[in-house]
Amino acid sequence: MTRRAAILSHLLFSLPLAAGLLASAIPASAQTTLKVDVPFAFSANNQQLPAGSYWVQRQSDYFLSIRNVKTASTVVVMIYPEKGSPLESHSRLIFVREGNQNYLTQVWTPDSNRYSKLTSRPRYNQELRTQIHPAPSTIEVATK
Repeated sequence: MTRRAAILSHLLFSLPLAAGLLASAIPASAQTTLKVDVPFAFSANNQQLPAGSYWVQRQSDYFLSIRNVKTASTVVVMIYPEKGSPLESHSRLIFVREGNQNYLTQVWTPDSNRYSKLTSRPRYNQELRTQIHPAPSTIEVATK
């Protein structure tokens, strides 16, 4: 096979793959953008974020963007989809509070029985928890 024919065959096999990836990105762009006021500083996949108003948007099944309304700074975090309870009527963010730290762990969207879990889970220091802090608690923040 000549070099030109090899390049052409690679192109012919690559085009359907690229078209499939682009087509799958279209539904992700139609995802709901959630506005949420978080009254405390928090961590999302080990990225520290201050208290404030945020736009939260699922970019795909595996990426979520969190944009600060005031500063426009954006972080993108990895997520994975999970199946939840029956259809949710409202959206919300779920945080885990450990001591004085808050960790974003889940994002629920309305009219769906699926939610997004962040891939990086907080690492709790078991020894410190028993000495200083009570057991972790869950905090729900409703979106607008």
